[in-house]
Amino acid sequence: PEVSLRLQSGPRAAALSPLAEHNGFLQLLLHSQATELCTSCLASLGPFLEDEIIPEVIPMEIEVVDVKITLKDDTPPVYPTSPGPVPITLAMDHIVVRRRDDGVFYLT
Repeated sequence: PEVSLRLQSGPRAAALSPLAEHNGFLQLLLHSQATELCTSCLASLGPFLEDEIIPEVIPMEIEVVDVKITLKDDTPPVYPTSPGPVPITLAMDHIVVRRRDDGVFYLT
């Protein structure tokens, strides 16, 4: 599958993390995906990531395998004759992001 998502909680999740028994454990696998994103979409995510309330820590593991993300700048050019910026492609062979019980994200 290209995307696999699993949220597990309860006594069985305690094997993955002690905190997962109560808060749950999130696993996400993104495999062999190529996508294109506009930079304005990424910039508009900021308000969703900010909050006045400190959320509960949910331990998680996000695995990204063979993924390419192309970022295109869709803002109007400063100079009308400018061809604009060149798109940036991020290619990820294998990245794992883990969030442990302490709330810290670990990138491997």
